[in-house]
Amino acid sequence: MMRNGKILFSSLKGGVGKSSASCAVAAALAADGYKTVIVDLDFRSRSLDLMLGVAENVLFTFDDYLKERCSLDALLVSVPVPPSRDRRAGEGFLKLCPAPSEEVFESDGADSYDKIPEYLERIARESGADYMVCDTGADSRMPAIIAGGFANFAIVVSEQSRTALRAAEATAERFTEGTPVSHVRLLINNFDIEAARRSGRAGILEMIDGCAVKCIGVIPADPALAALQDAGLMPGASSPVTLAAANIARRIQGVQTPLFHGMKKERRIAIL
Repeated sequence: MMRNGKILFSSLKGGVGKSSASCAVAAALAADGYKTVIVDLDFRSRSLDLMLGVAENVLFTFDDYLKERCSLDALLVSVPVPPSRDRRAGEGFLKLCPAPSEEVFESDGADSYDKIPEYLERIARESGADYMVCDTGADSRMPAIIAGGFANFAIVVSEQSRTALRAAEATAERFTEGTPVSHVRLLINNFDIEAARRSGRAGILEMIDGCAVKCIGVIPADPALAALQDAGLMPGASSPVTLAAANIARRIQGVQTPLFHGMKKERRIAIL
């Protein structure tokens, strides 16, 4: 579908796993051989450096770059990515642009938010990134800034609940008109198939068919994910999170891929 993608991960609802989903998809793009930069834009609750296991390597944060206090090489932190069967593997990389705290970002008393899209463009250009993945928090200000002046692709994350799905639709409506975003897609995260069977929680087809936003993928629940993230480790190659993220990365690249390709269940193709 897209090269030189500037991908916004967003939802107005907190706790749906935007950060874990953005990390997984960014790692999958890098594993496929693409130069990928993931940007932590959740200034209120920054966490990507911890999730990716590189917190001790962070020397500067996004505000330092925006205020010309560091070079791009000093800002971006390299993240190890797993090997891939893709023939382009080895050409790509995954690098993190760390977030400051909101207090640090605004400490000089000036509103620097309007400069963010300009500096994201600069990072994309100077790093040679094929993909920029922007993780945002559950607020309306930052996603609107990124959608309005930088992103061309928005992935709206929902968990397995009606309230999260409603929030995803409300989020998507903000990106459909008057922004450079050309594609808005739904990602269903942390989906528990057994819970849907046992307790009547929303099923996959019910969520896909009941939402006005086209679905790009479903990431199943992995009980081991929270412990891995606390330890700064990425899920392994056999994790359903890794397998699902690889499928989503292929769809972003324009490769038609069954919803559960390479996994235990294959039901239908997610139409982009």
